[in-house]
Amino acid sequence: MSDTQIILESKGITKRFAGVTALDGVNLAVHTGKANVIVGENGAGKSTLMKILSGVYPEYEGQVLLDGEEVKFKNPEEAIKRGIAIIHQELNLIPNLSITENIFLGREIQNKFGLLNYKAMHEQASKVLLRLGFQINTRTLVSELRVGEQQLVEIARALSTNARVIIMDEPTSAISDADVESLFKNIEGLKKENVAILYISHKLDELFEIADRFIVLRDGKMVGISENAAKTSKNDLIRLMVGRDI
Repeated sequence: MSDTQIILESKGITKRFAGVTALDGVNLAVHTGKANVIVGENGAGKSTLMKILSGVYPEYEGQVLLDGEEVKFKNPEEAIKRGIAIIHQELNLIPNLSITENIFLGREIQNKFGLLNYKAMHEQASKVLLRLGFQINTRTLVSELRVGEQQLVEIARALSTNARVIIMDEPTSAISDADVESLFKNIEGLKKENVAILYISHKLDELFEIADRFIVLRDGKMVGISENAAKTSKNDLIRLMVGRDI
């Protein structure tokens, strides 16, 4: 048993696309202050499940529970308002806008005259980036940033919405080793702030650096959970992922 709180759950989640079952009765519990790592082969249903939890796919069978109460998000904006943010593998930033403009896109701060309050937005953007150890002029265009720095802007955007659950879908697929190290440090920092991390990756070696818990999907079904990642071997994970010894 874990002594941490369960913040987000799926119960019996099933999702079909044109007659193909992508998820089949999946139960999942996401713990606060933990790196909840989901593993599985391509086509196992990892990304589909994340898109349901974050409101990208509003139609499905089963239940999603947040703080023990059922929620039904119609879109990602509704999920964000309830504290669930997703960072997709393909970063969702606008290159010709500044860091601040990207962080507050669609949630701009206005003054009492209804005008954009850039001073307040730049100040808040700087504060949230400093939480991630990223000190930069927030007027910098996103197009001038490295991919790893752009990823920090995505995380900062999630934090600026007071996200309590941050879903990361293959976050290290396109960044350098140095940026991976920075990302992992930030994940550790977020865990200390009691943020729940839901992390998807196919890079098994790196997962053991950050995972607290492993959740294994195979062919759209939940096939195993390890509540103690430190006591789980790579062979154990592979056996669950593929259904046989390799």
